[in-house]
Amino acid sequence: MVNMLKVVIAVCVLLFIVGVAMLGKKLFSAYIFRSARTSNNESFWIEVCAGLIVLGVALFDYLNHRPEIKIVMVVGVVVFFAGGLLQIIARRQLYDDKTFEERLASGFEAAQTKLYAHIRYPGSSALILLVFGLCLALESYWGLGLAVVLFIPSVLFKISEEERVLYDKFGDRWLDYKSDSKRIIPGVF
Repeated sequence: MVNMLKVVIAVCVLLFIVGVAMLGKKLFSAYIFRSARTSNNESFWIEVCAGLIVLGVALFDYLNHRPEIKIVMVVGVVVFFAGGLLQIIARRQLYDDKTFEERLASGFEAAQTKLYAHIRYPGSSALILLVFGLCLALESYWGLGLAVVLFIPSVLFKISEEERVLYDKFGDRWLDYKSDSKRIIPGVF
């Protein structure tokens, strides 16, 4: 019997290796999640708490019933891996040649290329894929339900808070960028 928890851990190690290969020395600075800071960080902490609750429930659910491997679990590992790759690619594109502070100082035009030309928040898209993939890989339908009820709304709340800050800072330039791209899903939302 294949232990899917070990497979997920192996995928995490693989993603770390890919992250080191793609980001190199910028690995740790790229994962300091600096974005448009709100006056208080409550949206960040709500997202973290919701994610930890979903993760805890998914792990508890998996460890309680240890299901046999099913196709949905394999699909979950693939979705989890895709989310991890998307996160690495998004971070690389954001921190490719400038720091976050340099991009803010010059405006956010530099962050409007590649993935960011189509999705304003590819990192959030990646987090959603990671959480859904993990819940599927562990066959935790309770975790999936909590992801829909808690995690996605927390991500959308954080995005709305950041968009308010970006509008206050950049005004019409932000509105132009916003009209040309979607929040999380290219061409849809």
